[in-house]
Amino acid sequence: EEKMKKLFLTISFMILSSVSLELLILSRNLDSFSKIAASGDLIFQTQLGSSQSLAIQVATLSIYNHVGVVSVENNKIFVYEAAGAVTKTRLESFVNRSGTGGRFVVYRHKDLEKENIDNVIRYSNRSLGKKYDSVLSWSNSRMYCSELAYKAYEYAGFELETPEKMRDMKFALFISRYIPHSYRRQKFNLEDEVVAPSHLSRDNNFEKVFQNW
Repeated sequence: EEKMKKLFLTISFMILSSVSLELLILSRNLDSFSKIAASGDLIFQTQLGSSQSLAIQVATLSIYNHVGVVSVENNKIFVYEAAGAVTKTRLESFVNRSGTGGRFVVYRHKDLEKENIDNVIRYSNRSLGKKYDSVLSWSNSRMYCSELAYKAYEYAGFELETPEKMRDMKFALFISRYIPHSYRRQKFNLEDEVVAPSHLSRDNNFEKVFQNW
């Protein structure tokens, strides 16, 4: 267990150092993304300043700790996201959220079809108002951010990589004992499937189409 603690501290330092440097030296480029944005794009963020955000990053070995689904409507861009509850947020507000430095990365499914993308947005819209899932269950009554994105694509019939089982995420379960967060760890169902933002960004069915860091 002592080795795990040391590994956790090392990873935490590496993530915070690399992200902080990138936030300082890279410029914003929201207009460039607006020109290529497409409904169904997955937009990833790294938010600094909260222990919960750090817990997600360290537990999943990823710089990303939040993801939303892009919707382009009448030349305006919105993001469906599960942050507190499922909401529909203007892109500008999403990108300029405190602690992000205006940085974001966008992935797009390689097999885009308009009809299917419409279903991605339809599922996201139907999920509006659902409360945040603090026990990371795989039910549809509550949602966490990457669960919303995954299930929207699953509903639309897109090919996706299989989620992990909670019980297989041993390092994440270990880390959750040491970093303060709002997840109710004692109520985790170890047989539930679970997806993190990193699961989606590493899914070979998606490709990176934009980043400003």
